[in-house]
Amino acid sequence: MSAVSLGDLARTFMLRRQNVALKADAQRLSTEVITGLAADTRRKVGGDLAVLNSMDSSLALLAARSSITTETAMTASAMQTALAQMDGVASGLSLDLLSLTPGGSSTTIDQLGEQAEDAFRSAVSALNTQVGDRSIFGGTRPQAAAVVDADALLGLLDTVAAGAASAADVQTAIGNWFDSPAGYAGLAYGGGDVLAPVTVGSGEKVTLGVTANDPALRETLKGLAMAAMLNRGALAGASADRAELAQIAGKVLVQGHGERVDLAARLGRTEARIDQAASAAAAEATALKIARKDLLGIDEYEAASRLQATQSQLETLYSLTARLSRLSLTDYL
Repeated sequence: MSAVSLGDLARTFMLRRQNVALKADAQRLSTEVITGLAADTRRKVGGDLAVLNSMDSSLALLAARSSITTETAMTASAMQTALAQMDGVASGLSLDLLSLTPGGSSTTIDQLGEQAEDAFRSAVSALNTQVGDRSIFGGTRPQAAAVVDADALLGLLDTVAAGAASAADVQTAIGNWFDSPAGYAGLAYGGGDVLAPVTVGSGEKVTLGVTANDPALRETLKGLAMAAMLNRGALAGASADRAELAQIAGKVLVQGHGERVDLAARLGRTEARIDQAASAAAAEATALKIARKDLLGIDEYEAASRLQATQSQLETLYSLTARLSRLSLTDYL
């Protein structure tokens, strides 16, 4: 029986080292064939990484800004939908309220009251719209509901309107409550101040300056609340006063339509700026990626040929190693 020689050990070590080197080359070439870019970027740029680092920094900034821009665009779109919902129920109800004649039947007034309360609940729901877990009309307090739920808000309004002896009394009581800092803003609005401007592009900032405490939205809630009181027992038994209250509420909602349209238009202009900024950022990112590809790009055909050659070398090395191992084992035995 012969011992394993030093030559055998040296040969084994050499084969292992060649195996590691060929595997590393194959991995590197595979990456280059897949990406079309040089795996060793330092060598490709001749050791000068300044330009490449600048490109990568710009791309990272654009990616981060793109995320913010996308979120801002989604929020603006959700706001626009909520505003359309509010305007839809308010405008539809206002026509029905104004169509009521002074001598309208109690049944008709009761039906309008039910319709008004449903519209009020729909408006509150729209103001409490969330994108993800953020309340879009909550301003700087997006973690909280923008407005207390409809039941709680109607309960507050019941107290406000309690004791009113005429339609004008109901109008004054509810109007003052919505306009007072100690009323709606202090007891029903759960959000904060208007959000600060957000950067959506190079030198481009936008602000979604709409909260549930916006005057236009308060005015809409005010008109809906007045009408909803018809379904909450206000002025019970006084048909003429209830009909007058319906007329007053209808006029408030009609007068608020222009403000709601202006609010939606302002938000629409902001959406347009967001879209323009997103398009400009996408174009800039594409240009940077093309320039980066030009800087680090390789001859993909050459890389594929070298990969195939390296894989053939690995197969040959495996075969040689297996054969030598069998021979060594025979010598040993």
